[in-house]
Amino acid sequence: MTRLILQGIAAGLAVAMTVGAALAGEVEATIVEIDPTNAEMQLSDGNRYEIPVDFFVDDLKPGLKVLAFFDENGEQKTLTDLQVLD
Repeated sequence: MTRLILQGIAAGLAVAMTVGAALAGEVEATIVEIDPTNAEMQLSDGNRYEIPVDFFVDDLKPGLKVLAFFDENGEQKTLTDLQVLD
C-alpha cells in the first residue's frame, strides 16, 4: 500500500515538473525596439522576447501596439504569436 502511494506521489511530481518547465503567457504592449541581429524584440512592458526564425517581422516597427503570446522558460521569453492591435 505504501509503495502504491509513493508511486502516485512520484508520478504527480513528474507531471508538475513537466508543466512548470515552460509557461505560456500573453501581454498587450507597444513595440519599443526590434533587434534583428539578436532576434529579439523589446516591448513596453520592459521585457525582451526572442523572435523565432519563422516569424516575419518586416512589417513591424516601434510604436505599434501588439498582443504578444509567448512561452516562458526561466528568464527566456519566446514569442509564439503576435497580433497587431488597432
